[in-house]
Amino acid sequence: MKKVLAAMLALLFVLAPVSGYAAAKYTLELNADKLQRGERLTLSGTAEGDVNVKIVSPDKTTFYLDVIESAGGSFKKTITIPQEADFAPYGVYHLAASNGAATLSKTFAVTDADGNYPQEPSEGGGGGVIIAPPSNAIPADAGTATGSGIEPDQAPNGTYIVGSDTLTSAAGQAGDAVTIKLPASSGMSGSALEFPAQALNTLRSNHKDLVIVSGNATVRIPAEAIAADNAGQETNIRIVLNTALTDDAKNAIAGSLGSNADYHSSGAVVTVAIQLVSSGTATEIHDLGKPATVKLKLTNEQAKTVAADLAGAYFVNGSELEYVGGKAESGTFTFLVNHFSTYAILEYAKTFIEMKGHWAEQAVKSLAAKHIVTGVDERHYVPGRGITRAEFATMLMRSVAWNGKADVPAGTDPFKDVPAGSYYADAVTQAASLGIVTGYQGAFRPNDGITREEAVVALVRAAQYFDLASPGKGAPAFADAKSISAWAATAVNEAWTQGLIEGDGKQFHPKKSVTRAEVAVMIGRLLPAGSL
Repeated sequence: MKKVLAAMLALLFVLAPVSGYAAAKYTLELNADKLQRGERLTLSGTAEGDVNVKIVSPDKTTFYLDVIESAGGSFKKTITIPQEADFAPYGVYHLAASNGAATLSKTFAVTDADGNYPQEPSEGGGGGVIIAPPSNAIPADAGTATGSGIEPDQAPNGTYIVGSDTLTSAAGQAGDAVTIKLPASSGMSGSALEFPAQALNTLRSNHKDLVIVSGNATVRIPAEAIAADNAGQETNIRIVLNTALTDDAKNAIAGSLGSNADYHSSGAVVTVAIQLVSSGTATEIHDLGKPATVKLKLTNEQAKTVAADLAGAYFVNGSELEYVGGKAESGTFTFLVNHFSTYAILEYAKTFIEMKGHWAEQAVKSLAAKHIVTGVDERHYVPGRGITRAEFATMLMRSVAWNGKADVPAGTDPFKDVPAGSYYADAVTQAASLGIVTGYQGAFRPNDGITREEAVVALVRAAQYFDLASPGKGAPAFADAKSISAWAATAVNEAWTQGLIEGDGKQFHPKKSVTRAEVAVMIGRLLPAGSL
């Protein structure tokens, strides 16, 4: 039974997104009807939504389970047939693939070099191979707990396992998290970790997070992130963490980047998958109830290929990029995710034609890499143009969100002139709920230009959500200090002492409209400098 279980997770599989959109028709194709051990079976077709795949081996046990995501109406999956006879017995395999209410079936055979599948003796020396269906039960004492840390056991099939008693023991000694440490090699091989789903209830009731360390990657999952309240006794959580830059990961990155020359890959990638495994069925868990924290340690070679100030984590699916954010510190990149999939560390060195050699070039480039500022079109930033109050609030709240230290309370739009659905509505509402912006007699005046003193007041209010080191500057000595409004004077002094503003060296120009270049430099001074 253990050997057949091994077949389920000893498979080497890669996901290769297929471009092009297919209609609602559900189709399934196999690349071969006969294969030898070591060869690859490719499943492909068209579908809307996930495709649940189950393959049953000739001995009537489950050979393979997976949930394949479709991309652009198509799906594709490649499975390597194991070399070992115990894992891949000769004979006919039955494949069932479900998409919604529709199920398609196929068969294929694993044969010898002559195309035959001779009967192989079992370990007991009989004629055929008759093995009972595998059980999902994990021994309660699997793994070793030392304090809040756990070293998992490795099952015969290569899966790393932790039992419920072991998790409970570690939770009782943990501060705020239980840590499961996998061998360093597991991150590159994509080995699976399994533990009873009901153990999550233990972590949740004790308010403990779950930390998984695998090679150069660390994932911290809040106990509330995964819903497993209704999990049965033999339902397991399966987590696969893979940091290998496989050909398919490369293809997914290349497909997502397309011809955009502003992006450059560091080669650092992490794929995380979570499944609920019960009664021979694996159900993918896509969305998390609370964000998980991912830390990825870059190699020296990877770190040399990107600039820390321009690097970010991106969700890649082979067709588009989704910026996730993240910060680089001492060679480690940290970012938050709301769902698990494949993420890559990319450098985004946006080029604006008129910014080359400009005094605000580096600030604009850094903020563009963090998707805080954008150009007026693909290649122009127009640094000397003034900005509106709505534009400034949007940029400032993007920076607050990027830093991730503000707990934004739920709020309603307090302004009569901020229409719901406008691009700036959420940013203005959030900024108001944090006390960063205020209005004028119930109006925000979103389309008015923002003056330097207005911008500085909001900037100083936002500074509490950043870790600023005081440069030790004294009070400012602006020649036009008397022209600064009384309501802005204190903020201007604080912004000066915190190193957020400099003026032109002599004057502050409080009533002058702030420019797009000046805003980039001001906001850039709020943000911490990264290091790789």
